[in-house]
Amino acid sequence: MDKSLVDALNWDVLLHLATFLPRHDLSQLSKTCHALYEASIRELLHDAVELRADNILSFHACLLGDATSRRAGLVRELVLNCSLSHPRPTHTSGRKATSEALKTLTGILKSTRNLKKLQLDWAAAGLSSYLHHAELRIPFISRKLWRDLWALQAPLRKASLRFGPMRGSPVANPIPLLARFSATLEEVSLSNVQFANGTVQYPRVRKLSLSDSYVDFLLGAIDSAPVVSAFPNVVDLSFAAARSHPEISQWLEGRVSDKPELIQRCRRSNKHAHSQGLYWSKLERVVVGHVMDLYMLGLEQHVPRVEIEMLSASTLYMLQDVLRDTRPSSLSLSLFAVDSVLDCIPCLFKPGTVATEGLSDFELTLRCMRPSIDTDKLVTNLSILLGLLRVERFTLRLRRWDTVGVYYLPKEELLPIDACLDRIYVQAGDLIMRLIGDIPSIREAALFVGDRIVEWKATTPAEAPCR
Repeated sequence: MDKSLVDALNWDVLLHLATFLPRHDLSQLSKTCHALYEASIRELLHDAVELRADNILSFHACLLGDATSRRAGLVRELVLNCSLSHPRPTHTSGRKATSEALKTLTGILKSTRNLKKLQLDWAAAGLSSYLHHAELRIPFISRKLWRDLWALQAPLRKASLRFGPMRGSPVANPIPLLARFSATLEEVSLSNVQFANGTVQYPRVRKLSLSDSYVDFLLGAIDSAPVVSAFPNVVDLSFAAARSHPEISQWLEGRVSDKPELIQRCRRSNKHAHSQGLYWSKLERVVVGHVMDLYMLGLEQHVPRVEIEMLSASTLYMLQDVLRDTRPSSLSLSLFAVDSVLDCIPCLFKPGTVATEGLSDFELTLRCMRPSIDTDKLVTNLSILLGLLRVERFTLRLRRWDTVGVYYLPKEELLPIDACLDRIYVQAGDLIMRLIGDIPSIREAALFVGDRIVEWKATTPAEAPCR
């Protein structure tokens, strides 16, 4: 490369130019000359850095650089996804290699004093005493790792933790385990947990996410009283008693872990706790994986925004109950765009009930998993449904659903779905006008087809929806 060209550019200009390049191009640019290497490395270190067994040594060498290098101070986020964990070596050299890798990783963590976010695999035990970050994510916590995390001195603000067996129990009670960070935590995500009464409180936590919760060691339930006592000031709650990927089979069969008797028992218990004053008085938004999750919470209070990611035919009655419980101003539902589900759309709400009187904003997401959608049936049934409401804003989202269970569909099966959505987008303006034509309460409407949008407002001429 002509060095005169690089030398002519101001250092700030080089740094600015580097911000426009994707990571692969930055990596290639770093191999050209010393000046561009430094500019590229600075930009690369601004994003999350993933450490694996095959790159940890080179990353360590990069951080050390020369005697004047300050690269380690640029690292803000690390992802350890590398099985530097305690493999079971069969010979001495294996143990030595593991020991050297752990020493290298320890050196990295010691040098990155400005690290703010760390995601560990289960094997990073023994390293936490060197950390000074504010955000931590660990997809699996063993008892050994948890004991080590108690050495953490950081003012931890965000934590995302999935617990493993603790003290002979298949699930953990996270309330006392997080006590060390009770004064600083603001956002918490917990998985594989069972709550019990305690004295520890987390007054600064505003955003709480719970999944895979247990009652009496049975998956798919929750006792809300100890949760409310521990996290009294929650504003944004996400809850999935038994986390599962949405599938069309759930419409007919529900979730595998659902236990009707347990769900009813939790609802009664949680309603009783609510009547005793144990409820989230500041709650503004609730997102649940299934309508049953919100049903068993037994919330008897106004919640401005409610989002439900899955319904099933046998639990439609629960939707009426949770709407009466929460009386939302904004409601979001997600369904599959198949005929058997579209036929049930007019039955989602019962006419003349107080459950939807305060509803002003309604959003419906349809997961498109087949290469054809009966738009006439969709428009007819949605028009009936909207006629039962007095909403001012309506949003319809048509999304390509590209998974079956945990598997992604091959590209050749997705192309017909994309073609179907393309055909719908061509007539999107007409679809909106057919939907809202006889519903005077609606002031705004939007139709999302994939990542494309057509909007309509009452001030817009009826014949010209905005694209």
